[in-house]
Amino acid sequence: MSALFSLALFVGAALLFVLEPLVGKLLLPLLGSTPEVWNTTVLFFQAMLLAGYAWTHLTSRLLSPRRQALLQLAVLLAAAVALPIALPRGSHPPTSAEPIPWLLGTLASVAGLPFFALAANGPMLQRWLSSLRHRAARDPYFLYAASNGGSLLGLLAYPLALEPALGLRDQGRGWSIGYAVAGGLVAVSAAALWLRPRSGREAQPEPLAASGEPFAVGDPAHHIDLAPLQLTRRLRWLLLGAVPSSLLLGTTTYITTDLTPIPLLWVIPLALYLLTLVAAFYPGGRPERLAALGRRLLPGIAAALVYTLAVGSDRPLALLLALHLLGLTTAALMCHSLLAADRPPPHRLTEFYLWLALGGVVGGAFNAILAPVAFPTLVEYPLAIVAVCALRPRPPSSRTDLLTLLVKDPRATRLMDLVVPMILGAGTAVALGAVRAGSPSGAFEASSVVIGTACGLSLNLLRRPLRFALALGAILLTPALAPPAGQRVLARERSYFGTYRVLAVDASRLHALYDGTTLHGLERFGTPGRPQPLGYYSARGPVGQAFAQLPAATTRRAGVIGLGAGALACYARPGQRFEFFEVDPVVVAIARDPALFDYLRRCPANVVVGDGRRSLQREPPGRFGLLAVDAFNSDAIPINLITREAVELYFTRLQPGGAVLFNITNRYLALEPVLGNIARQARLNCVAQRYSPTRARARRGDLLSQWALLTRSRADLGRLGSDRRWHACVRDPSDPVWTDQYSDLLAALRLG
Repeated sequence: MSALFSLALFVGAALLFVLEPLVGKLLLPLLGSTPEVWNTTVLFFQAMLLAGYAWTHLTSRLLSPRRQALLQLAVLLAAAVALPIALPRGSHPPTSAEPIPWLLGTLASVAGLPFFALAANGPMLQRWLSSLRHRAARDPYFLYAASNGGSLLGLLAYPLALEPALGLRDQGRGWSIGYAVAGGLVAVSAAALWLRPRSGREAQPEPLAASGEPFAVGDPAHHIDLAPLQLTRRLRWLLLGAVPSSLLLGTTTYITTDLTPIPLLWVIPLALYLLTLVAAFYPGGRPERLAALGRRLLPGIAAALVYTLAVGSDRPLALLLALHLLGLTTAALMCHSLLAADRPPPHRLTEFYLWLALGGVVGGAFNAILAPVAFPTLVEYPLAIVAVCALRPRPPSSRTDLLTLLVKDPRATRLMDLVVPMILGAGTAVALGAVRAGSPSGAFEASSVVIGTACGLSLNLLRRPLRFALALGAILLTPALAPPAGQRVLARERSYFGTYRVLAVDASRLHALYDGTTLHGLERFGTPGRPQPLGYYSARGPVGQAFAQLPAATTRRAGVIGLGAGALACYARPGQRFEFFEVDPVVVAIARDPALFDYLRRCPANVVVGDGRRSLQREPPGRFGLLAVDAFNSDAIPINLITREAVELYFTRLQPGGAVLFNITNRYLALEPVLGNIARQARLNCVAQRYSPTRARARRGDLLSQWALLTRSRADLGRLGSDRRWHACVRDPSDPVWTDQYSDLLAALRLG
């Protein structure tokens, strides 16, 4: 019986984790990668999950398990009308109106009902099992471990197996088959509910002891606890769900932007997070022991994390990745084990899961919606570290601290929870400023000693979790109070697309625009005359060669997808018109700021804010002689800009003899074969070049770059066709052509 219920939840949860990326890929070509689209989609699925849990809680209060089972089967059957998962034929967002209402309607019609029905299964099947005369009915929470195991399978299966093997149409059909299997398993579970004898207390089985262990029959406490739940306990469930959810997103954002933008790296933190849920609710497990283990390990790991964040460490990469992932795993294991240890009697499990789901929504919304607007940097990650340390249970101790012995008033002890961290933070800031001013050449080493000492001192505050957490928070503030010399931060900006910094290196007057660790623009600022494009766009590199050797008619009117600092604008000659398409208005503001970059001020160009592909669809055919697509040098490449359909769109917007120039510089993805395959199928000419500057050119601001150029014929290359630095694009016959229906990041990944 328990195996049947476990399998039903396992399959349903796996389907939920597959459905979200599947629907996202369906919508990407139509709507592009704007933040309002992404956030609306994420919030829609979170709302559906919460609605499913709320539906289960409501029907559990109104209906017996048997009647609830009949209703759930009807819901599952009704939701099947949305299958197979696919966009309606001829479905397109409005071109002149706000797309969000259309998006919400499409999400609801395509995936809303199936997602809602499967989401409701989680707590509902646990309630059904708890109503049966079965040994597993006394503690059905182990089914939550099975559900999260299914989520883990779905998480890994989509990017590693389903996406590389199937197009979107086949994925939608396969998902529909999986839905039928999940529905069949729920139907069999409902039949078992009706056929097996009831416990006599159908909706109210035995409660759990305070330790989380099932009560033994005959135990004097073997009764139904009808006392109302305290609000503080509900809020504790919410916090224990919200904080690790926020920490998960914060860790993922940090390691994929500030450490290394490796594609699919985001899978690892989420997999570890799900594993902690499996471990905490594993049948026969001891969540109290796991919580105690997390409580003991967390302070040292948190102090090490704070040290690396405060000093700005980004090497050694493997060690730092391991540390941040260990921190997430330890914190999530502690929080989830505390939840498992505090699980209520089974007749209250639907409310327990409702508060847990609400916590997940709160944590996710804080990171995805509020943080990019409220904070200029990734503040939410260190905030989550501080918060999880504050949630850490007080260690058992019979000793009394000195302050409590001297001052009997507990208010003084609580006051010191604020005063001690303030003193530690102020002392660290003063020491940090002194060592940085006194020894600029050895500032990093001296700063490391100061911050390391402060982190070591904070470990003496472990008996007061709030005091320890606030001490770590104070240490994290000190680098902002005493910034390092040499490399100055001219600006910090944040948007839903990224976290941007503009750095100035005093000795060379270089201004550099970064999104995390990815360089997006470089200029030697303040030089007289017209700025010289640097970085990936240098005159000696592929871009300069293209503008110098392509026919003049081709470069007369250019469109550019991706703005960066605006360097390409300075390739425009008198009488030529350049137009940029940039999805992030924050990048536009940075590029136009005369205190940061001169490119757009001295080389005026028109800038259109919006998704590049959607913006091009609104342009008339034959508008441009040259299109430059410059959006692939980070891990989160917009796949909708490098599919066969996208390339076909580009050429409809080109004049006869026009060309498309792709910046395929990428540390982790081999994109040349992707374009080579598309060009071969579309019968286009494709040439590429990997440019490695000399040391002298690198000192002047040239960067290693790789570009590809597509034309209708080789004759359209002009003098570039005889330039031996360019070669025919490499093709990979084993990899299918990328389309709006199919793409495979895993096949393009290169880590060597």
